[in-house]
Amino acid sequence: MTYLIYGAYGYTGTLIAERAVERGHEPILAGRDEQALHRLARRLDVEGRVVSLDEPERLRAVLADVPAVLHCAGPFAHTSAPMVAACLDTGTHYLDVTGEIPVLQALMDRDAAAAERDTLLLPAVGFDVVPTDCLASMLAGQMLSATSLEIAFVGEGGVSTGTLKTAVEQMGEGGRVRRAGRMVSVPPGWTSREVSFGDRPRTVVSIPWGDLVTAGRSTGIPNVTVYTALPGWARRLLPFTRYLQGLLGAPRVQALLKRVVERWAPTPTAADRERGLTQVWASVRNDKGERRVGRLRGPEAYAFTARTAVAAAAQVVEGPPAVGAHTPATALGASFVSGIEGVTVEADVPTASA
Repeated sequence: MTYLIYGAYGYTGTLIAERAVERGHEPILAGRDEQALHRLARRLDVEGRVVSLDEPERLRAVLADVPAVLHCAGPFAHTSAPMVAACLDTGTHYLDVTGEIPVLQALMDRDAAAAERDTLLLPAVGFDVVPTDCLASMLAGQMLSATSLEIAFVGEGGVSTGTLKTAVEQMGEGGRVRRAGRMVSVPPGWTSREVSFGDRPRTVVSIPWGDLVTAGRSTGIPNVTVYTALPGWARRLLPFTRYLQGLLGAPRVQALLKRVVERWAPTPTAADRERGLTQVWASVRNDKGERRVGRLRGPEAYAFTARTAVAAAAQVVEGPPAVGAHTPATALGASFVSGIEGVTVEADVPTASA
């Protein structure tokens, strides 16, 4: 089974490439850094193709003979558009591991263009946002009258340089929620609540997360809020960042913060991934006050991403489940996450213990 992995030598891309080879696939690795690319390709004994996203003709030639590309080079706000354009021109199915709200919305807006070309655009096939999207869709299927969806998650493990640089780019954007089917800007740390993930209750705080696009599309539920667990000091500090949004979004400040990340941020180790885990909680409610709650437990976020991304790519290559722009749940089904190694799901938790 062959497909292209672009940005394969980055932290997440390498994990995905290794997972693909472990599963018996024959991925073609690609990226602009020739030395890093060929070093990884030799180690995994697979083909490597050097290409930059600012070489449109070369990029189209690289994609011409592959059925799908799994795009792993972020921040996707800068890298997604040229890859999507090339995929639509060549009829190559597109997958990525983004969780960036503007990127997800831009891809959903290309639904008609992709459908016309019999091409699938399938973003967010990693931890952002497979487990949350699938769990939300399971619950929505149990309560077709739901008008409100809440999702919360907590992760234990490290954070890669690439993820932190993406987070830096989003620091000046503030908070967001979905209300009446539309994205609404709110202050950072706008609301909080207590959630039981199955081990112990935690206080979670609202954040702008990809599910505000994907879960809204997957479930049709008009009101969506996403939360995550943060240390107490971070929860207390978050509301004050609203006064710094302009500064945090300034190009010079962004460049400085990215340099700090590149120099000082530790890279998660194999031991971090082995010890880590992720937990997800979701709740749907209708206008009568009726409620359904679900929980999901899975591997550490980067290990989770490698497993779901490779499984999604395999399904697409074997036979695209759809064309047009899709979320993981609408393309692969809400039960997709249940088949991932190390994942357990409770899709109907008694609300008294939620």
